[in-house]
Amino acid sequence: MARLDLDPERGQAVAIGLTLLGAKRILIRAAELGYITELACAMQECRCPEELGGRTYFEPATAEREAWRPTVEHYPIPKRHGGRETVDNVILAHRLCNRIDYSFTAGRSHRRDLETIARSREEAIRGGAPES
Repeated sequence: MARLDLDPERGQAVAIGLTLLGAKRILIRAAELGYITELACAMQECRCPEELGGRTYFEPATAEREAWRPTVEHYPIPKRHGGRETVDNVILAHRLCNRIDYSFTAGRSHRRDLETIARSREEAIRGGAPES
């Protein structure tokens, strides 16, 4: 994911959306500066069901459910490799997508997270609120 061209104009709208979602200030600031220009999960593999809205679906950080909350992913330098939480080293992610990615790279089981995704998909198909 190249970050050669910052776009603060596009980022302003994203910053407003992130603020309304209750996202961390570092994500809002990164958007204001043009590092984040789309209100979408930027993980390489987003696992949010298309039935909910996929990459662009987020629930407020204050919601009881936490799977689809906006969260920080350290990129391009992962936290485990010394990456800092700075505007030029964060991307927007769903909490669950971020957690599964870490579990996969760390060799941790992510079976329960995959079950959460399946439940979310089923709830969305039935028209109810997704579970986390």
